[in-house]
Amino acid sequence: MTISFKALAIATALLGASAASLSAPAAAQYDGPIYNGWQAGWDSWQFDRRHVILGTVQAFQPYRVTILRRNGNIQTIDLKNGTVILPTGATPTPGEHIAVVGYYSAGVFIANRVVLRG
Repeated sequence: MTISFKALAIATALLGASAASLSAPAAAQYDGPIYNGWQAGWDSWQFDRRHVILGTVQAFQPYRVTILRRNGNIQTIDLKNGTVILPTGATPTPGEHIAVVGYYSAGVFIANRVVLRG
């Protein structure tokens, strides 16, 4: 059986593309609203439970915030490079009301924004 170089190149390209697409899972995308400040409904616990976690700051260190949720659970959320903290320049402090905006991916909440109640 004879295979031309062109056919071999095409087969290699197709197999390489298929292998690459199978080996890298698609990145989860944030499809929720973009919040640029504290929302009035958050004070009465009205929020998008798919994209927002509300609570009170318990502790903060770079790339990590621990919050006390309304149900009494304490949750630690990791922040990533590029997570926006609003108001700009603010640092979460214990006792401050906080909204963490993001999405769940493989059971982990990924924070895109942290909004502090001013």
